[in-house]
Amino acid sequence: MKAWFFGSGHFAALCFRDIAVHLRFERVVTLPPGVGGRGKALRLTPLEEQARLLGFDPFRSSKPSSDPILLEDLAKNPPDLALVIDFSRLIKDPLLNGPRLGCFNIHPSLLPAYRGAAPIQRALMDGQTRTGVTLFRLVERMDAGPIVAQCSVSVGPESTAGELTENLAREGSQIFLKSLECLCGSYAEYIAQDESASTLAPKIDKNEERLCWSQSAETLHNRVRALNPTPGAYCCHSGRRLKVWRTRPLGGYFPVGGRLAGFEEGFPIVACAAGGLILLEVQPEGKSPMTGAEWARGSRIKEGELLE
Repeated sequence: MKAWFFGSGHFAALCFRDIAVHLRFERVVTLPPGVGGRGKALRLTPLEEQARLLGFDPFRSSKPSSDPILLEDLAKNPPDLALVIDFSRLIKDPLLNGPRLGCFNIHPSLLPAYRGAAPIQRALMDGQTRTGVTLFRLVERMDAGPIVAQCSVSVGPESTAGELTENLAREGSQIFLKSLECLCGSYAEYIAQDESASTLAPKIDKNEERLCWSQSAETLHNRVRALNPTPGAYCCHSGRRLKVWRTRPLGGYFPVGGRLAGFEEGFPIVACAAGGLILLEVQPEGKSPMTGAEWARGSRIKEGELLE
């Protein structure tokens, strides 16, 4: 089995970690380092960091479908298949159909639901209690190819995007490895997606990171866990940003959304359009994460104060 791997993000790195110990990839392709952080230093993609830990030397390309080195290698020594995960670049011909068996993707949703860049975050924002992961063959249209295998998983009411990403990467890696035999033997069953049931999961916009207290406590709780660990939801207190990492929604009526409505065992409760939101873990600007109770004591916030 000759296989290539294309990936860049954290989900790709997790899948690569689980699959590469069973399948030795002849080529590992990722994006060039990007500028990030306050120091504007170059940062390797999560996939490259993981691949190097496992002894691989990834090839960097921002335009793999037209990269002359990749296309020459494809023509001279084509792989049996290519696995493309969390890569943020469209794969086009001749690369798309160059491998003998084609290009495949592990996508963290039950396709055709949540096609796009942020399926895990969007499922959590929507309060889904079940989601899953899909192995499918790539076609020119985004996340629209025929399905080889799927696995459904339950989503707990406190599950964060980070926790769910780990779970789905593990499940997705397993269904790929279990599907290898039928893929190689050319007896895999390909099931067309139901276009009428497709939904989109667009990239998270920066405006979505700020908590809006005119929404319900349940909606805000889902947003907080969807944006944990990155980029993080936030509000403002006394003109400074307060990241909110973990919460618990509370039923009941709390007047004047956005104001501190009281405390529960020391943890602040913020009034929402419906219910209240208990701040369990927060991170004041310039400081490390702490419990909501520790922040409340340190900031000396009082009932009736406004969080914007």
